[in-house]
Amino acid sequence: MSSFTRARFIVASALGAGGVVLLDRLVARAASADPGDLQTLNAAIELERAGIKAYDDAAATKLLSPNVLALALLFRRDHQAHLAALAAAVQSGGGTPTATVAKIHYPQLASENDILAFAKVVEEKAASTYLSVIPDFKDRQLAGVAASILGVETIHVGMLAQALGAFPPYPAGFVK
Repeated sequence: MSSFTRARFIVASALGAGGVVLLDRLVARAASADPGDLQTLNAAIELERAGIKAYDDAAATKLLSPNVLALALLFRRDHQAHLAALAAAVQSGGGTPTATVAKIHYPQLASENDILAFAKVVEEKAASTYLSVIPDFKDRQLAGVAASILGVETIHVGMLAQALGAFPPYPAGFVK
Protein backbone atom coordinates (compact mmCIF):
# COMPACT_ATOMS: atom_id res chain seq x y z
CA MET A 1 0.00 0.00 0.00
CA SER A 2 1.50 3.36 -1.00
CA SER A 3 2.00 6.02 1.64
CA PHE A 4 -0.67 8.19 -0.04
CA THR A 5 -3.14 5.28 0.11
CA ARG A 6 -2.26 4.73 3.80
CA ALA A 7 -2.76 8.44 4.43
CA ARG A 8 -6.15 8.32 2.69
CA PHE A 9 -7.15 5.37 4.89
CA ILE A 10 -6.03 7.10 8.11
CA VAL A 11 -7.72 10.37 7.19
CA ALA A 12 -10.89 8.59 6.07
CA SER A 13 -11.13 6.59 9.28
CA ALA A 14 -10.47 9.68 11.38
CA LEU A 15 -12.40 12.36 9.55
CA GLY A 16 -14.69 10.65 7.05
CA ALA A 17 -15.26 11.63 3.43
CA GLY A 18 -14.74 15.34 4.09
CA GLY A 19 -11.25 14.59 5.36
CA VAL A 20 -10.42 12.61 2.24
CA VAL A 21 -11.52 15.52 0.04
CA LEU A 22 -9.26 17.82 2.07
CA LEU A 23 -6.39 15.32 1.82
CA ASP A 24 -6.81 15.03 -1.96
CA ARG A 25 -6.77 18.83 -2.31
CA LEU A 26 -3.71 19.12 -0.06
CA VAL A 27 -1.77 16.46 -1.96
CA ALA A 28 -2.71 17.92 -5.35
CA ARG A 29 -1.56 21.40 -4.31
CA ALA A 30 1.64 20.09 -2.73
CA ALA A 31 2.63 18.30 -5.95
CA SER A 32 3.71 21.67 -7.35
CA ALA A 33 4.48 23.38 -4.06
CA ASP A 34 7.24 25.85 -3.46
CA PRO A 35 10.17 24.32 -1.49
CA GLY A 36 9.45 26.79 1.32
CA ASP A 37 5.88 25.51 1.54
CA LEU A 38 7.17 21.94 1.81
CA GLN A 39 9.51 23.06 4.58
CA THR A 40 6.57 24.62 6.42
CA LEU A 41 4.55 21.41 6.00
CA ASN A 42 7.48 19.44 7.44
CA ALA A 43 7.61 21.78 10.45
CA ALA A 44 3.91 21.08 10.97
CA ILE A 45 4.66 17.34 10.85
CA GLU A 46 7.09 17.79 13.75
CA LEU A 47 4.37 19.54 15.72
CA GLU A 48 1.78 16.85 14.98
CA ARG A 49 4.24 14.12 16.04
CA ALA A 50 4.73 15.99 19.33
CA GLY A 51 0.97 16.16 19.87
CA ILE A 52 0.60 12.42 19.27
CA LYS A 53 3.47 11.70 21.67
CA ALA A 54 2.00 13.96 24.33
CA TYR A 55 -1.35 12.14 24.21
CA ASP A 56 0.35 8.73 24.17
CA ASP A 57 2.41 9.76 27.20
CA ALA A 58 -0.68 11.10 28.98
CA ALA A 59 -2.58 7.87 28.39
CA ALA A 60 0.38 5.84 29.65
CA THR A 61 0.26 7.57 33.06
CA LYS A 62 -3.01 5.74 33.87
CA LEU A 63 -4.13 8.92 35.66
CA LEU A 64 -6.97 9.75 33.27
CA SER A 65 -10.59 8.96 34.03
CA PRO A 66 -12.40 7.03 31.27
CA ASN A 67 -14.07 10.15 29.79
CA VAL A 68 -10.87 12.19 29.76
CA LEU A 69 -8.93 9.26 28.30
CA ALA A 70 -11.53 8.97 25.54
CA LEU A 71 -11.15 12.69 24.80
CA ALA A 72 -7.34 12.40 24.75
CA LEU A 73 -7.55 9.49 22.31
CA LEU A 74 -9.90 11.48 20.05
CA PHE A 75 -7.46 14.38 20.03
CA ARG A 76 -4.59 11.98 19.28
CA ARG A 77 -6.64 10.63 16.35
CA ASP A 78 -7.01 14.18 14.99
CA HIS A 79 -3.23 14.68 15.20
CA GLN A 80 -2.67 11.34 13.46
CA ALA A 81 -4.97 12.42 10.63
CA HIS A 82 -3.16 15.76 10.33
CA LEU A 83 0.21 13.95 10.32
CA ALA A 84 -0.92 11.51 7.61
CA ALA A 85 -2.23 14.32 5.42
CA LEU A 86 0.84 16.51 5.87
CA ALA A 87 3.22 13.59 5.21
CA ALA A 88 1.34 12.63 2.04
CA ALA A 89 1.52 16.25 0.89
CA VAL A 90 5.28 16.49 1.47
CA GLN A 91 5.79 13.25 -0.46
CA SER A 92 3.55 14.49 -3.26
CA GLY A 93 5.75 17.56 -3.51
CA GLY A 94 8.85 15.40 -3.87
CA GLY A 95 10.05 15.82 -0.30
CA THR A 96 10.64 13.41 2.54
CA PRO A 97 8.43 13.78 5.60
CA THR A 98 10.50 14.47 8.67
CA ALA A 99 10.72 11.88 11.44
CA THR A 100 11.61 14.61 13.94
CA VAL A 101 9.32 15.27 16.89
CA ALA A 102 9.10 18.88 18.08
CA LYS A 103 10.48 19.24 21.58
CA ILE A 104 7.92 20.03 24.25
CA HIS A 105 8.69 20.83 27.88
CA TYR A 106 6.86 18.34 30.08
CA PRO A 107 5.85 19.52 33.54
CA GLN A 108 5.31 17.03 36.32
CA LEU A 109 2.21 15.02 35.42
CA ALA A 110 0.96 13.81 38.80
CA SER A 111 -2.80 14.19 38.33
CA GLU A 112 -5.51 14.34 35.71
CA ASN A 113 -5.63 18.14 36.07
CA ASP A 114 -1.86 18.34 35.48
CA ILE A 115 -2.35 16.37 32.27
CA LEU A 116 -5.31 18.47 31.13
CA ALA A 117 -3.35 21.68 31.76
CA PHE A 118 -0.34 20.30 29.89
CA ALA A 119 -2.53 19.19 26.97
CA LYS A 120 -4.09 22.66 26.82
CA VAL A 121 -0.62 24.23 26.58
CA VAL A 122 0.34 21.77 23.81
CA GLU A 123 -2.83 22.59 21.86
CA GLU A 124 -2.38 26.34 22.38
CA LYS A 125 1.15 26.02 20.99
CA ALA A 126 -0.16 24.07 18.00
CA ALA A 127 -2.88 26.64 17.33
CA SER A 128 -0.52 29.61 17.61
CA THR A 129 2.07 27.89 15.41
CA TYR A 130 -0.45 27.16 12.65
CA LEU A 131 -1.66 30.76 12.91
CA SER A 132 1.90 32.04 12.56
CA VAL A 133 2.73 29.97 9.45
CA ILE A 134 -0.41 30.67 7.43
CA PRO A 135 1.03 33.90 5.96
CA ASP A 136 4.25 32.05 5.03
CA PHE A 137 2.57 29.80 2.48
CA LYS A 138 3.03 30.93 -1.10
CA ASP A 139 0.19 28.60 -2.13
CA ARG A 140 -2.99 30.05 -0.62
CA GLN A 141 -4.80 26.69 -0.77
CA LEU A 142 -2.08 25.17 1.41
CA ALA A 143 -2.59 28.14 3.74
CA GLY A 144 -6.28 27.24 3.81
CA VAL A 145 -5.48 23.68 4.84
CA ALA A 146 -3.28 25.01 7.65
CA ALA A 147 -6.18 27.24 8.71
CA SER A 148 -8.46 24.21 8.78
CA ILE A 149 -6.05 22.41 11.10
CA LEU A 150 -5.79 25.59 13.20
CA GLY A 151 -9.56 25.41 13.69
CA VAL A 152 -9.33 21.87 15.04
CA GLU A 153 -6.51 22.83 17.42
CA THR A 154 -8.57 25.72 18.81
CA ILE A 155 -11.51 23.35 19.36
CA HIS A 156 -9.14 21.15 21.36
CA VAL A 157 -8.11 24.17 23.44
CA GLY A 158 -11.73 25.06 24.14
CA MET A 159 -12.66 21.54 25.17
CA LEU A 160 -9.61 21.24 27.44
CA ALA A 161 -10.39 24.63 29.00
CA GLN A 162 -13.92 23.43 29.71
CA ALA A 163 -12.60 20.20 31.25
CA LEU A 164 -10.37 22.34 33.48
CA GLY A 165 -13.23 24.65 34.40
CA ALA A 166 -11.40 27.57 32.75
CA PHE A 167 -13.45 30.16 30.94
CA PRO A 168 -13.02 31.61 28.41
CA PRO A 169 -10.50 29.34 26.64
CA TYR A 170 -8.76 32.36 25.08
CA PRO A 171 -9.11 35.11 27.71
CA ALA A 172 -7.99 37.87 25.35
CA GLY A 173 -10.38 36.70 22.63
CA PHE A 174 -7.52 35.91 20.24
CA VAL A 175 -5.12 33.03 19.53
CA LYS A 176 -1.73 34.35 20.49
